[in-house]
Order: sequence, then C-alpha cells, then structure tokens
Amino acid sequence: MENVGSQLAEQLINADSAEAFLREQRTGVDWKTVSALKQEVDRLIGADLNAAKNLSDRVDQLAAAIGDPVSKGFAEASRARVLHHNGDYAEADSLYENAIRATRAAKLTIDTAVIQMHRVFALTQMGRYDEALRTARMSRRVLSRHSPLHLAQLETNVGILYYRLDRYSKAIEHYERARQLLGSTGSETIRAVVNTNLAHAFMETDRHGDALRLLESAANEMERSGQKLWAAQTLFHIGYLQFLRGNYNVALTTHYQAREDLTRLGSTELVAWCNHEIAEILLALNAFDDAGESARLARKSFAELNLPYESAQSAVIHALAAMGQREYEQARDDLISARAVFAGNNNTTLAALIDSYLAELALRRNDPLEASSRASAALRVFARKKLSTRAAYARLLSARAAYSDRNLTKAARMAKTAFDSIQDLFAPAVEYQSQHLLGRIERDRNRNDRALDRFRGAVKAIERLRGGIAADEFKATFLQDKSEAYEDAISACLEQDSEELIAEAFSLVESSKSRALADLMARYLRGTAETGEESTFILDIRAKLDKLIEDLNWYGSQAGLAEDKGDQRSAETADRYRSAIAKCERQIAQLFRRLESEVPAFVEIQRMESASISDLRDCLSPDETLIEYFSTGEYLSAFVATHNEIQVARKIVRRSEIERLLDALRFQIEKFNYGSEYVEAYFGQLRRAANEILSTLYKAVYLPLEGSVNTKRVIVVPHGPLHYLPFHALYDGYVHLIERFEISYAPSASVLKLCRMLGKHRNESIDCGTLVALGLSESATPNIDDEIRILSGLFPDAVTLSGAKATRANLFKAAPSARYLHLASHGYFRRDNPMFSFLKLTDSNLHFYNLVDLELKAEMVTLSACHTGVNKVFPGDELHGLVRGFLYAGAPSVVASLWAVNDQSTAEFMRVMYSQLRKGESKRVALRRAQLATKEAYGHPYYWAPFILMGNPD
Repeated sequence: MENVGSQLAEQLINADSAEAFLREQRTGVDWKTVSALKQEVDRLIGADLNAAKNLSDRVDQLAAAIGDPVSKGFAEASRARVLHHNGDYAEADSLYENAIRATRAAKLTIDTAVIQMHRVFALTQMGRYDEALRTARMSRRVLSRHSPLHLAQLETNVGILYYRLDRYSKAIEHYERARQLLGSTGSETIRAVVNTNLAHAFMETDRHGDALRLLESAANEMERSGQKLWAAQTLFHIGYLQFLRGNYNVALTTHYQAREDLTRLGSTELVAWCNHEIAEILLALNAFDDAGESARLARKSFAELNLPYESAQSAVIHALAAMGQREYEQARDDLISARAVFAGNNNTTLAALIDSYLAELALRRNDPLEASSRASAALRVFARKKLSTRAAYARLLSARAAYSDRNLTKAARMAKTAFDSIQDLFAPAVEYQSQHLLGRIERDRNRNDRALDRFRGAVKAIERLRGGIAADEFKATFLQDKSEAYEDAISACLEQDSEELIAEAFSLVESSKSRALADLMARYLRGTAETGEESTFILDIRAKLDKLIEDLNWYGSQAGLAEDKGDQRSAETADRYRSAIAKCERQIAQLFRRLESEVPAFVEIQRMESASISDLRDCLSPDETLIEYFSTGEYLSAFVATHNEIQVARKIVRRSEIERLLDALRFQIEKFNYGSEYVEAYFGQLRRAANEILSTLYKAVYLPLEGSVNTKRVIVVPHGPLHYLPFHALYDGYVHLIERFEISYAPSASVLKLCRMLGKHRNESIDCGTLVALGLSESATPNIDDEIRILSGLFPDAVTLSGAKATRANLFKAAPSARYLHLASHGYFRRDNPMFSFLKLTDSNLHFYNLVDLELKAEMVTLSACHTGVNKVFPGDELHGLVRGFLYAGAPSVVASLWAVNDQSTAEFMRVMYSQLRKGESKRVALRRAQLATKEAYGHPYYWAPFILMGNPD
C-alpha cells in the first residue's frame, strides 16, 4: 500500500488540480484512494513536514471534489496529523473527532481505532489525560484483535502519557510492550520511534548509557529509511544526552545542526524544543544572556502553539538565566508561574524540581530557612520516585542551607550523603559542589589535610566538565560560579610550607584561568591554522558571518547619521538602528561559536594543560623575574618566580582596596579630558596627585614583593582589577618602576610560554619583513598623519595605508607581509560588549570577530589608539577585548594602551620605540626607552605610561 500511496501522491501533487487528478485516473477514485493518500501523509510526517502539509492540502481538495463524508473524514485525519506534528494540538484534536465520527458512521472499525490511537497523543499534549486514557482503551479493544503494528504505536502513545505524568516505570512498561509487539511486524522505523521514547524514560531514571545506545540506533534507522525529520529530532535528543554527560561542545553542535534541519523540514514545535535545549546548555555554561534569549524564543513559540506546559518548561530556563544575572524577582515570578502549570498537570516531579530551584534562589537571597524547606519538599518527591541524581541535588541544597545557618553537623551529613549517592552515576555538578562544601566544612573544623583532599576532588570534577567546552567565550563564563573551588584549593595548599604544595598551588592558579586564549594560540604552533578544503556548511556560516558584519557596519553608520541630525524623528530612527545593531552583534557571536565548534582548525584544538612550575622555569631566562598575581577570597596574593626558584607572598592586599585606588587613578587620568588650558594651569598639582596614588599602589602591590625581585627584567601576570594597572608607572617616592626595570605583561604563564614559542617561530621564518602602518586621522587626532609619516621614514620599504586607503580590505591584503603591524586610529572600548571594542577604519570598525580571517605573520602588532589595551576581565581571569583578538590571530606581541592617549605625545612615543626596534633592540627595551623619553619630555604618567607590551617581550 505504501508504494501505491507514494505513486498516487506523486500524481496528485503533479496534477494541475484535484479535478485534473480525478480525470487522469483510469479507475474510480473514492474514499479508499484518500485513505491510501492519508497513509502517505503519515509516512511523510517523519521525513519532511512541509511535504506532508503540501500533500495534505491536496488531499483535502481531492476529498472536496469527491464529495462523500468518508473521504472528507480521511482528509481531516490527514490534516490533523500534520497539525499534530507541528504542535497545533487543539485544531488537530477537533479534526480527529470529525474523522472518527465519519469512519465510525461508515463502520470502518479499524480505521476509527487508528485515528483514535493518534488522538491519544494530541489529548496528552493538551493535558487531557483521563480522556486520552479512555480513548486509548477504545482503540486498544479493536487494535489488539487486528493490528499489532498500530497497537504498538498506541502503547507508545500511552507510554508518553505516563512519561508526561512523571510515572517513568509505567511509561517504560508500555514502551517495552510496544517493542514486543513489533517483534513480528518487521517495522524498524516504528521500532526506532519507540526506542527514542524509551530512551527519554531511561534518561530520567539515570540510565544514560542505555539511552544513548537506543538513540543512536534509532537515528541510524530513521536516516536509512528516509525519515529525515524524525532523524533530526533524534539527533537533538542525542545532543541533549551528550550535554547531560558533560560534552557541551558536541551537544551545542548537534543542536545547531538539528535546528537547521528541522527549520528546513517545517517543524515549528521541534525548532522550539531545539531552542529550549540550547538554552539549557548555554545556562550550564553560565552564558546567561544567550540562554535567556534562546529560552525566550522557545517560550514564545510554545505560547503561539498554545502549549502552556512546554511554555512553562522554557519559563523555568528563562528564570534560571535571570537568576544567573541576579534578577531575582524575575526569576521567582517565572518559577512560581511555571510551578502552578506543572502542579495543575499533576506533574509532581517537575513541581519538585522547581522547588529545588526556588531553594537555590533562596540561598542566593540569604534565606536558608526557605531554602531548607523547599529542598526538603523536593527531596521527598525525588526519593519516593527513586530519581537518584535529583535527590542528590536536593540533599546538596539542604546541606548548603545548613552550612549557611552554621549547622556544620547537618551540612556534613547531607553533603556526604549527596556525594555518596552519585558514585555510580555521572553527576559531576553535584560531585564538585558536594566535594567543595565538604572541603569547607573540614577547613572550618581545622582539618586542613582533609579539606585539601576534598577541594582537589572538586577541582578534578570541574576539569572533567571543562574538557567538553570548545567555544572561546564559554570557557570563560563556565568558571563564573566555580572559581571559589580553585581558590579554596590554592589556599589549602599554601597553608603548609611545602615546596611540593607550592608547586601544586601554582598549577591550580594557572588552571583557574579559563585557558581559552592559550588553547586558541596553540593551534598556530601545531600547524592547524590551515584548514584545507572547508565544507559547504562551514563556508555558508562564514558567508553569513561576513554578511552580518557588513550589516553591523551599515546600521552603525546609519545610527550615527540619524543622531547627528538631532531631531526627535531622527532620535527614534537611531533607536531602531541601535536595536538592529544589538541583534546583529548577538547573531555574530552565535555564528562565531559555531565556527569554533565545527571548523577543523578549532575542533582539532586539544585542551591545553595549564603551565607547571617546571614549564615556567623553562620559559624564563636567568635575568628575568615573573610576578603572577592571584586571588583567594577577598585578597590578592602573588608568586614571584625566577629561573631557579619560586616564592609566595600571601594576602598582600584586598581586592576592594585596589579597585578603590584604581578608581582614583582613573579619575586623575580623565582630568586630561578637561582641555589643554586646565592641564597647563594645574599640571604640577595633577602630577603630584597621580604620583601619590601610584605611590600608594606601589606599597600595596609591589613593596611586599620587592625583596624577591633581583633582576632587571620583570614580567607581570596581573589578576582581576590589576589588569587595569600600569605597573611600570608605580612610584616608590623617588622613581617609577620603569626607571628600574624593563617591564612587560602576559595574561598567564601558559600564554607567555606560547607567545615566546610563537615569537621564536616568527623570528626564524621571517627574513626581513617590513612595517605595515595604517593611519586614520580625525579632527581630534591630526598627529596620526605625522605618526605614519615618521614611521615610513624609519622604514623606507613600509606599506602605509592612510585616509581613504585605511580600509579593511587593504589592511587584510597588506598584513601578511608585515614584520611589524602598526594601527593608528580612533579606538573605543565597549564595556557592555567587549568583543565588539574596535579600531575605526575608513569603511568599517575592526573588532574581534572580523579579525578571524586576518593572516598575520608579524612579530608585533601595535594598537596606537585609545583604550586598545583595556579588557573586560571575565571569570577565570580571561580577558576579552582587542588585545585578545590580535593574540588570537597569532600575534606573539601586542603593544596597546590602557587609557585615552594624547595625539602628539603618542606620535613621539612611537618614533622612539620604532627607532629602537630598527636598531635591533628587543621589544621591551624599545618600549622602555620610548616610555623614558616621553616621561622626560612630558612628565605626567598620562603621556608616557598608557602603553603596555603584552606577550613575548624579546
């Protein structure tokens, strides 16, 4: 019958009209023809919902042309099937009822039972469980005597009903019954559908391995049989299971691919489910903005489909994203409203899950009493239903509530029970939190050895999770709520004066950094930057990325033009353009993550091991000292390392004190924006005020280390707020540090090591090279033209791109030949979205995302503009900004600025620095001499201290 249905369907679709189809048929066309076509619609639903809908529309027209009620009934059943699979259950159910009446009146008992079987699913999705069970009983009475295949489908639909009621054992019973019925039918496609649903129940009952095996076999069968829509659906179920197992990168890649397939195949509901699960994965990565947006899209789609239950599930994810952003009232409102939906549907498991989330929210709002009550209520449900992982999470919440209330005995008991209960399960989130809490309890009881063992266990669990994250930004956000575990482990190591534990503490400090930049830079040293042939899919992503960047530039220019006009209508237009800009930026970031997940050059990156003390010593020359700052709690500490030894200075200053002093320094620097007359009138006072702050900062962050620094060359690895501090400008009351040392910077010891390796590689591979200098002057920066002319005079073979030539295309064409790449333009730091901080070009803005395809072989990149060295410090001490973009693109050394620079002094500064480079001096020597010369000429740190050298200093 399937072949007959396919042939009829092809003829019907190709006919000019239903009437033409009737005329072309040599035999009579009646309700049996429509029934056969309905079966073809059933088959197409699993392959391509758009094709199924098109055929259903033609079947409807054909039934109208035939004119009898039975034909109309089958046509309505056909249309109901399409609506049902696109989430429009209410209209589908109405059509099912009409079809049942028509087939029943015609005494087509088996057909009636089959339609009733399909209706069970629609009733379940609408929460009409009792009616669904009554309908199932009526259908079963007929199908049990006539059709094992349809009876198996009925048992599957009943299993889905019990799954939705969180009666997982009952659901599994029905799914297994369906599998037995299919044993004699040979219908592998239907078996794959049953296995997919059975896998869901296994996932809920912590049988992840069994679930994965079922899903993989189901996906293979659906793909083999041409059921592409069902294959895509099963694909994202596999992705979700990978997410539960900690493989975040695989999960995201799988979901993005499935979403594209399902969009093409026409399933609005399944696309919404993809967005929902993508939101869950992003939530686990602490990417709260994107998780909230993806959850909002899913929630909106479910609401439009009139699916309150599914909409409530997306509301929960939206609430958790709001919680992550500390929008606690929004989170509570979303959770309470979702809980009401689940309770109204008698789903005690999801209601209990929300209780556990409300307990988490109460802990964040310092309400341990409510947290304990909510966690206990959730635990009772999870324990009764034998949901081990969720019960462990509820116990952990109770433990945290008890710890917050200083009841250490209860906290220890509950945390240990939670930890012990998941030993045979994969639950790393519960594992690391339980271990971390138990470590804190042991520390509070002065059992440092036991505390350290627990903290090590927590870090080990986190490291296992980190291995599944590929996207650069996610490696940073992932650590947002986990850094304390590393800090507590570091403190526990340093409590004992042991060389071995100091070494362990250093490795933990490096591990606590997200290492994303090191991962990405390492690909240059492994030779993976060349990707060879790229798939059509990847080329499509790149094309979309380029188009979005073009759109972003256009919207930005239009917003600026509208704002310049200054009237109300133009202000409203500018607001619309700004909204479009925000949307473009969001889409660009999302596409870039896909590139990182799927382009071979990114996928092949193996996770970098953090630098050890041995690595650090090998990286340092005998005349160098590295100072690496780190935090434990509210204090900053530092390692002071040389080629031969490493020392530790603990708790040298509070972070809050540094932040206060940096605010004061920033205030002094920004006074230069008041204009030249003000600066000239108060210059002496301005210099004294700045030096006073720099002196206080010297005493806070350097004086405690001074006795350990005995070399002329110093490399600083800042931490947290110290990334905004010009260490070379610190003042001891007589001289600034730059007068005593050659000072450079690195984001981490791991990155320093890679920059040095990359710098050595560049020096060996470049015969001579040249200077490529791009300059774009404006009315406020007229000396940029002079700066470019001076540099071109120093390098006779220099390539200069000024004015109209300072375009992105010209830059990308010239950059590969550069030994030194110099960019002088207006720079702007985006604190709200640092990856879109930019340098202005003639035709666009140069930001992180459009540096992806920059072919860079230079030894050094200089960003001669305002704020180019300012970064937003993400969790894990990961820096996001322009410097990251150029290190990412393969520059071993970057010179950039910490604040808005003076146009004239910068031109003179660059002349001195490049003159020294031209003479063969190292980068740090050239930078220091430029700093000293500018200091001599101008005096105030505003002029001579903004530029820092990041990366390889040689």
